[in-house]
Amino acid sequence: MLAKQDIDRYLDSIPPIPKIVKTTLMHLENSDMIQAANTAKDDIVFLKYLSSIVNKPIFGFRDEIKNTKQIFGILGLDRAKQVVRSYYMQIIMPKSWEVFDFSNKKFQNLQANLMIEWSKILDSLSVEDENLEQSIVLVPASLIVCEMLFRDMKDTIIALKQTRDISYDTVLYKMTGYKLLDIVLIIAKKWEFSQSVATFLKETFLEDSQKELCKFLRLLLSYEMSKPYIIKSGLNDFFDFSLSFTQEDIEKFQNIINYGKST
Repeated sequence: MLAKQDIDRYLDSIPPIPKIVKTTLMHLENSDMIQAANTAKDDIVFLKYLSSIVNKPIFGFRDEIKNTKQIFGILGLDRAKQVVRSYYMQIIMPKSWEVFDFSNKKFQNLQANLMIEWSKILDSLSVEDENLEQSIVLVPASLIVCEMLFRDMKDTIIALKQTRDISYDTVLYKMTGYKLLDIVLIIAKKWEFSQSVATFLKETFLEDSQKELCKFLRLLLSYEMSKPYIIKSGLNDFFDFSLSFTQEDIEKFQNIINYGKST
């Protein structure tokens, strides 16, 4: 089992948010898209990341978007903030995945899907809360942390999974004393998300709430984690939302997610 101080030491070692990202977000908070674009273009790595995310097929742009003014102009203010926030994960992303059968390219696909689909859900429910909209980065970020925490225990974890029918979330708890939700909340605090976001995530993961937004986030995570490439990686094993959804919930969710897709 990893000692709590070892986990805390790793979490404390996560680099601070780069200054250029903070400055870009500051301009976006002031609704100054031009200054945000001018700031972002001065960092080649940051610009490359923004372009790689925005040009994912799920965004639906036919022509490749490279210019920061184009990127922010097409995204709009709220989604631009969301995409910039997602860059936080770039600073903790491993060069390669060793525990889970995954890759950074697949991870970026997961990021993009979650961002677009979560925005659709919030729009459909008329929820205007940018903290909630940007909070979708916290769940995939926690998966990166799990990959890194498991590396020193890889052989033990493989042995546990082979001999016992237990989930990765249970393994995480046995090895570290933390559940995935705990990791999510630790990251939320480190990245200065509001207490309201933490409360919402607790309600969602603990399945105590019948609030529609909580149910839709559980549905979204179940939907994304059921895709073959995620199942193959093993990352779906962190999520077990056993709460049964009504047929009405499922149909409404499917209508939201499929809205705007070509038939």
